[in-house]
Amino acid sequence: MSTITGLFVPKWGMTMDEGTLTEWLVNEGDEVSAGTAIASMESSKISGEIEADEAGVLAKQVLSIGETAPVGALIGVIGGADTPAEDIDKFVSEHSSAAPEEAPEPSSNEPAKESTKKQEPAPKAEKPAPAPKAKKPSKASAGKVNIPQELRGFDSAPATEHALDLSRKHDIKLSSVTPTGRADRVTVADLVEAVKQAGGSLTFGNDRERVNFVPHVGDDADVPATEHARDKAEELGVNLRDCRPTGRAGRITVEDVVAAHSRLSGGSQDTSADSTADPKTTSAVSNSAQEVPMSQMRQVIAGRLKESYLESPHFRVTAHANIDKLLEFRREVNAQRRDLKVSVNDLVVAAVARALVAVPEMNAQFDAEENVIRQFEHADISVAVATEEGLITPIVTHADTRTISDISSIMVDLATRAKAGQLKPDEFQGGTFSVSNLGMFGVSHFDAIINPPQVAILAVGSASRQFVPDDNGEPVAANLLPLTVSADHRVIDGATNARFAAELKRLLESPSLIVV
Repeated sequence: MSTITGLFVPKWGMTMDEGTLTEWLVNEGDEVSAGTAIASMESSKISGEIEADEAGVLAKQVLSIGETAPVGALIGVIGGADTPAEDIDKFVSEHSSAAPEEAPEPSSNEPAKESTKKQEPAPKAEKPAPAPKAKKPSKASAGKVNIPQELRGFDSAPATEHALDLSRKHDIKLSSVTPTGRADRVTVADLVEAVKQAGGSLTFGNDRERVNFVPHVGDDADVPATEHARDKAEELGVNLRDCRPTGRAGRITVEDVVAAHSRLSGGSQDTSADSTADPKTTSAVSNSAQEVPMSQMRQVIAGRLKESYLESPHFRVTAHANIDKLLEFRREVNAQRRDLKVSVNDLVVAAVARALVAVPEMNAQFDAEENVIRQFEHADISVAVATEEGLITPIVTHADTRTISDISSIMVDLATRAKAGQLKPDEFQGGTFSVSNLGMFGVSHFDAIINPPQVAILAVGSASRQFVPDDNGEPVAANLLPLTVSADHRVIDGATNARFAAELKRLLESPSLIVV
């Protein structure tokens, strides 16, 4: 009998518990190799591709495009060219009736982890008869890895998620590998072939067991949730353990309950209210509209920002920094470094990092559930980057210990991979302070919403030429950069926020202090 293997929803981050299928890259009946990209998926913050663990034929596409499924759910099935259809159907049936196992949490180097309350397990549903497991590759099947010298030296190039992981692990030079993947991305199969052609050896396997999803049963009274969310869950018949929390301190919101209900019911929604709308309330002039479904990333952004705005009492201080010396300093640095172009935003990030060291109360996270404030030794700066799918905040870790050229290089790499959906979860989750810069769009100033569990965020507007008095009281033209710092008043006092803004202004106006 031919080997049958499953494709499952992966776990791409600590907070990921579901993914949405965005595209099938291989048709049913097509032959695939180990490492072939089979399908594209997106989670709340990242997009990636699902790759085949073994060679074979894509026998069945279980998940439909646009459908959302929990981590560990069956996406598709790979079999042999001669595998009977009834064996494939049996495999799908067996994996659809099994309970999902807990996916392993990835390791993290973040200095602090959000505290969660230990929950009592819900009463277990009656287990179905154990189903025979599909063959999985053993650890020994990975074989000996031998990377030729000419392919050594990891560098950055467009690649799939698994290819990036594999190339980092084995120090493979991605730019030397010919890409065959979608959008000219390097796949695992490309890596294996390149190593083989160079006289080396590299095998790819996955020994994780994953199974599909069954709704929870039993008491969910100990699950953290808002009162409105509990009422909605009772109304819709949703167990709170099936909801993905997006609220503050890991609480489940009404939106989480509605999303879980939609997922469990196959995405169907009651549209009867729309169909019976009173024609008198509609406009007499026709105006067509296109309904654009919110991506999973946009839904998570909406939920988190709503919770932050409603639960965190924001207060703001504004300062204007004279950046004439900063602009001259930037011109000198870029004239000396032809290989690197430092931006004003790079200098702002460097100044923020040093200001956080001077005012450590701002370099913190707040755990409202445990009533704990965590102050960090180093500044991990989350920098807002706009992508087609929504806002993402890649992190410049330990920015207070880095040179300006380091920060600039890191930001170019992070922003490029963020827009391509290639960031690893630990590269955008966490952070101790955020910077959002809309100055390049000509925005004079704006207020930013705090990125929880952080306690403050800096909004940077566009510099403008204004007259200011010199030392003799005479008006002179200067470039003034607007800086607005939003802080959580539960944690940060007004004087603390003002001291931080003043220190940041001082650093930006004396750029030599940034490089010390």
